[in-house]
Amino acid sequence: MFNLTRGRSSGDRYLLLLGADILLRERAIVSALRTYPGPVIGMSTSPAANSANRFLDHVLKADYYNAEQAISAVEQFEKQTGLLPAAVVPVIEMCVHVSVAISNRYGLLTLSDECLARSRAKHTMKDAFEAAGVPTARHRLFATLSELQAASAELRFPLVLKPRDFAGNVGTVKVESVEELPAAFDYCRDSLLEIADTYDFADGRFQAEEFVTSTHEVSVEVANWAGHRAVVAVTDKAKAGAPYFTERGQLVPSRDSGNTQLRQIALDACAALDIDRGLAHVEVLVEGEQFSVVEVAARPGGDGIMDLIDRVYGFSPYDLHIASYLGPFNGFPEFPAQASGVGATTFLKALVGTISSIHPVDDLTDEESGLYTIADVGDWSRPATSYLARDGVLECFKADPTDEEIADYRAHVDELARIRTSQIFSGHGRTGNRRMIGRLSPSSACAPPACRWLF
Repeated sequence: MFNLTRGRSSGDRYLLLLGADILLRERAIVSALRTYPGPVIGMSTSPAANSANRFLDHVLKADYYNAEQAISAVEQFEKQTGLLPAAVVPVIEMCVHVSVAISNRYGLLTLSDECLARSRAKHTMKDAFEAAGVPTARHRLFATLSELQAASAELRFPLVLKPRDFAGNVGTVKVESVEELPAAFDYCRDSLLEIADTYDFADGRFQAEEFVTSTHEVSVEVANWAGHRAVVAVTDKAKAGAPYFTERGQLVPSRDSGNTQLRQIALDACAALDIDRGLAHVEVLVEGEQFSVVEVAARPGGDGIMDLIDRVYGFSPYDLHIASYLGPFNGFPEFPAQASGVGATTFLKALVGTISSIHPVDDLTDEESGLYTIADVGDWSRPATSYLARDGVLECFKADPTDEEIADYRAHVDELARIRTSQIFSGHGRTGNRRMIGRLSPSSACAPPACRWLF
C-alpha cells in the first residue's frame, strides 16, 4: 500500500472496488476517490500489469472472479494492516457474486442472496419477470440437444438460444426451424465452453427463448437504493442483425429517453429481481408501444455507457452506485434531463484473419474522445459473433448538436470507426496466432493500446 495514513484517518476502513481495471470501466476509480474519504483498493491477479491500478491506493492480489480466493486476500490484508473494508462495490458482471460474498463475511451493505439468485441466471430472472407481470419472452431450459428439441415443441419459432449465466452475446444465436437446432446447439455450447474455465461455468446451462420482433433495443440505467428506484438515463444500442445480434455500439441520449412506459417497465424489472442497491442495467426490446425485457444486470452498464452519460448529462452515475454501498438512503439527486450533447461508442472490427500490423492514428477529430485497440499483431480476428470479436473501440462526443446531427450521429460515428479501422489494421492473412481477441482475464498482462476487454 502507498501509505496507511489515509486508512487510519478513515476509521481503519477502505473501499474495495472490483472490476474497475477493465477497459471503459476505469472512471469508476475516479468516482470512488471522489465519493469515499479513505483509501480505495482494487484487486487483480497481476496488480502491476495494468496501468489503471496506478490510480488505486493499493491492489490486493487475488482473482476477483473467485469468491473464496477474494475473501482470503481480504482476510490476509486485514491481518497485515488491521484495515477492514467499509464497502465492496462491483463494477462488472462476473464479480457481483464475489462482492456479495465478501460483504456478507464482513456484515456490509450489499445485494441480497435472493437478488443474486434472481439476477445471475437468466432462467430465474425470466421467472421473476413473469411472476411480476414484466413483459418478457417465453423460455424453456435445456442441457442437451434432445432436451432442446423437446423444449422447442413448447415454444414458437423463431427461437433464440443462449447460455443462462453470461452476457455479451456469447453463445447467442437465432434459430428459424427445427432443422437448424443441431448446429445452433453446437454453437451455443461451444461458445460457453470456450470461456467456461475463465469464469468457472458449468456445462449444460442453456435456455431457448421465443424471438421477439422489435424495431430497436435500448438499455435503461436504474439507480436502486434501499427500496427506492429512479431512472438515470436511457441508451440506444446499435446491434447487428440475426443470427448473432452482436452489439456494435451505444448512443446517449436515446430516442426513448422520455418514454414513461419504458422507464416504468425498467423500474418494475429491477423490483421483480429485488435489486435494492447500486445501478442496474436493463435491456429492453422496443416495437412501437410494445416492450420486452431481455435481461437485467445488477451492476452499471458496460461499453462506456457510464462515461457517455457523464459527458452528455454532466454527472457520473458511478458516484451514485458507490454511495449506495456506503450508507443509508438520503434521497436521489435531481438527474439532468437536458442533454448538453450527443455521445456514442462504436467497436472496431478488423477483417477476419491474422492481424499482421497495427498503425497508430494521431490525427483525430475534436469529437473523437477516445480510440483504443484491443488486438495485438499476430492475433486472429474472429467473425463478429460476440463481444469477444471486438478489436478496438472509438468514443465520440459532440457538444450542442442540431436535431439533424443527433439523428445522424450513429451513422456518422460508424463511418468514423470504419475509417479508423482501415487506418489501424492491415495485412490480414489466414494463418498465425489464433489467440481469440477479447478472451483476456484479470490475470492478463496488458495496458493501452493493447487493452483487455470484458463485457
